[in-house]
Amino acid sequence: MPDSRRPTKRTPTARPTTRPATGDAAPARASGANRPGSDVVVRRGIIAGIVVAALLLVALVGYLVLSYTPVFSIENVETVATKHMSKASIAKLAKIPKGSTLLNLDEAKVTENLEKNPWVGSVSYQKEFPNTLRIVVTERKVSALVVMSAGDVVWYLGEDNVWIQPASIKVGESDSVNDVALKAARKAGAMLITDVPASITPMAGSASSAEVLKAVSSYREQFSTAFAKQIVSFSASSLESISCTLKSGVVVSLGSPTNIASKEAVITQIISKYSGKLTYINVRVPSSPAYRLVDSKYAVAGTGVTGTDLASANDDSSCSSSSDTSDSSSSDTGTSSADTSGTSSASSSTSTGTSDSTSTTGTSGN
Repeated sequence: MPDSRRPTKRTPTARPTTRPATGDAAPARASGANRPGSDVVVRRGIIAGIVVAALLLVALVGYLVLSYTPVFSIENVETVATKHMSKASIAKLAKIPKGSTLLNLDEAKVTENLEKNPWVGSVSYQKEFPNTLRIVVTERKVSALVVMSAGDVVWYLGEDNVWIQPASIKVGESDSVNDVALKAARKAGAMLITDVPASITPMAGSASSAEVLKAVSSYREQFSTAFAKQIVSFSASSLESISCTLKSGVVVSLGSPTNIASKEAVITQIISKYSGKLTYINVRVPSSPAYRLVDSKYAVAGTGVTGTDLASANDDSSCSSSSDTSDSSSSDTGTSSADTSGTSSASSSTSTGTSDSTSTTGTSGN
């Protein structure tokens, strides 16, 4: 009989094993936000931001305080004279307000005051602490000297298409306006534009809206540098009759500013073929160009505006013409009178040798 006092052996109960479920039910590992020390880093960043903002605010307040205190009051205004503006005129025109300091100076307003003189192109300021302001004016560069078709009205036109002021041109009894204006243009390093319609009324400091002047600008900008250097002047009585005169005295009828590259190519080709024999080229329609040749030992290169007066020709000298096709003759005949109206003196003085030759306009070829 079994002993009831013997302890009964118990089988250990298996503990339920709990495996983490996949997905949202899985316990998340500690993220970066919950890592030890992460809160400290965030707090430090916030504190650093507050400190920087406070320092900037202090600096701004300090700047504003200094701006309106007499510590840096402008007591000396230095200027640099330009070709058309004296030191005194620049300082007077600037009108620095009383109480201005080097820190609160309204440069935009001062620049606006200075730009009332159309010669002012740009302005820069140099501040020499504690009390000196230096104003440096850069003049507007002259792009062209423009001669109106009526009277002796001549104006400087700036590179930014702004009228500057009338040019002081003194024309003697034996001089022409164009000749005197050409000398002034060369001195200013500018282009001469003649025969501009008198209906155009320049106003100092205002931008030009004249279509003929915009057309001339298009030619100047799109011609190659090599060809542009040969041009001495433009005639711009209308868009259709724009022409230029070369250093050789040859007058080139350009017409409206279209197909500029093609026109230049044709001009260059004709000049290369008939160098020293040309007086006139018409490339208003570059696919059907026209030109005039002169056959005279008295034909010489012109000045580029009115031409050089030729020596008295012998009775047997004459102006002849050259033609490659009959079509080109009709093209030249229909356009020559209009195209050369503004530069007729240049064409005639270069192409005529005697009184007989003046009646011979010549024919043209392709």
